[in-house]
Amino acid sequence: MENVSDLQLGKAGEYLVCAELILKGYIAFPSEQGLPYDIVADNKGNLIRIQVKTTEKYRATPQRKHHTPSYLFQCRRCGKGGCHSYKDTDIDIMAFVCLKDKLIGYMPIKNLPMTLHLRSRLHDYGGSKSGRYIEDLTFEEALKGIC
Repeated sequence: MENVSDLQLGKAGEYLVCAELILKGYIAFPSEQGLPYDIVADNKGNLIRIQVKTTEKYRATPQRKHHTPSYLFQCRRCGKGGCHSYKDTDIDIMAFVCLKDKLIGYMPIKNLPMTLHLRSRLHDYGGSKSGRYIEDLTFEEALKGIC
């Protein structure tokens, strides 16, 4: 993904989330600029505010003895330079997008850490199965966490 700006990467992640939700039968659309959320989804008449965090590719998880590929997301930082933090009342769900592998995971905003490392079943972890996998973080499970 050469010569693609951070803004374009973020937009690609937002559109990928919209497409996935629409294909699952939800009504989903991008929000206006300047709001703390990127996407609005309709779930049986309830509007769900979704903030999208996008990464281009996996990287080695720090402080591991062996190379452990994971996707790193800064969950609570927002704004130019990440100098502000999301509040639990700003959004309902955070979507995590890995563009290289076209993977999306979802989590309710409540109790999200500042930084999150997600694994994928696409990668070999040398027998270690512990960790949080992006494939397990479905939109439907995230909805249960906000109801």
